[in-house]
Amino acid sequence: MDRSALHRDLIDLDVRPAATANDLLDGITKFRPHVVHFSGHSNEDLVVFEHENDAPHHGHVVTARAFSRAIAATDEPPLLVLLNACKSASQIHQLVAEVVPFAIGMADSIEDGDAINYAAQFYASIANGQSIRSAHLAGQAALELAGLNGAELPTLASAADADSGSTFLVKVAE
Repeated sequence: MDRSALHRDLIDLDVRPAATANDLLDGITKFRPHVVHFSGHSNEDLVVFEHENDAPHHGHVVTARAFSRAIAATDEPPLLVLLNACKSASQIHQLVAEVVPFAIGMADSIEDGDAINYAAQFYASIANGQSIRSAHLAGQAALELAGLNGAELPTLASAADADSGSTFLVKVAE
């Protein structure tokens, strides 16, 4: 996260590199996060986690439905799921229809550098007190300003009763 972000001290991270499907359930039920960020491989219908037995690069394939059920398996589901993975945008509509108010996914294949740049600016904007909508737009703008091709790939979806322009993940005391 950007070290100069105004409110970075208000954010706690539970980072799980090479996460397994069990790590997802453990993290959601133990920490009750506002955001679940998945960075990895996917397509329109699947998310790929690491194997429990650490089989490198083979992955454990999880259906979008199973992923959605895992996100819902807590008394306090997150406010946002960010699927920073190729072709994951088709999964976000089910998430916002059934589980979370907001979800972000990628409309097509995205380069690793583009995905990283989008997420870095998105979270820096969140830590600076911006709304989910503004943070999403800033992430897209960062890709364009850097001359990268993936600016239109990150896609934000909202539940019918949710407004991304008035939802702030970091609440700043006035």
